[in-house]
Amino acid sequence: MGRLVSWPVGLRANFREPLSGPRAVSGGATQSIGNFVQTFASPFGLWRWRFSFPSIRGAMFRRYRGWVTAQHGGANATRVPFCDWDGLNFAERGIETTSAQWRQGQVWSNGQPWSNGQNWHSSNPVVAVAAAAALDHTEIKLADSFWGNGLDVGDFFGFFPFHFGLYMVTERIDAGHYRIWPPLRNAIATTDFATLNPVMAMRLESEDAANAPRGAAFAEGLSVTLVETLDYDVRDYFAD
Repeated sequence: MGRLVSWPVGLRANFREPLSGPRAVSGGATQSIGNFVQTFASPFGLWRWRFSFPSIRGAMFRRYRGWVTAQHGGANATRVPFCDWDGLNFAERGIETTSAQWRQGQVWSNGQPWSNGQNWHSSNPVVAVAAAAALDHTEIKLADSFWGNGLDVGDFFGFFPFHFGLYMVTERIDAGHYRIWPPLRNAIATTDFATLNPVMAMRLESEDAANAPRGAAFAEGLSVTLVETLDYDVRDYFAD
């Protein structure tokens, strides 16, 4: 059985590109006697992403090459934490903070940090699921709190706990009611939460889908191409 390996701590992509999106099967059209034409299609498909990384060396490159090797050309899967570089601003997320405070953290109201000398850091608020939805559904409803009613076309989000998947809003049906792609990778219940920090499970597209070139000074031109592994497949085949 395959296993699920973790993305290296501190490894940050500086370029990413989606290589596939919704496709359609049984696409076509029918025409009635009155010349009304109805088109039809069923969306399906998996996320495929290419990630590229800045020049690295030392411990970070050791972690990178170990991560690539541990995936065994796609036999194992990896967790992929997803941060939307074009995501909601602080006000839209319902956070009262500044960019500096978000990066550096803050002291407590008594002017003191944690006992280890570190500041505490804010995190994105989560939103409760307002209505249960089954596996493969493409409409979801979120509670009216924080950013739950504020999403629109093109916004990314996910669900937790125990849910691998990255979703994009493709239609704002109403406040808190959205059409999404891809279809739900796992059923959601009102005990679940939506998050702006989704995690996908992915695997290397092929044995040559990752590289690890090393120059004299740095490892440069690093990239991987990953394809989504469905939530239920992770639990069935990547549980070691």
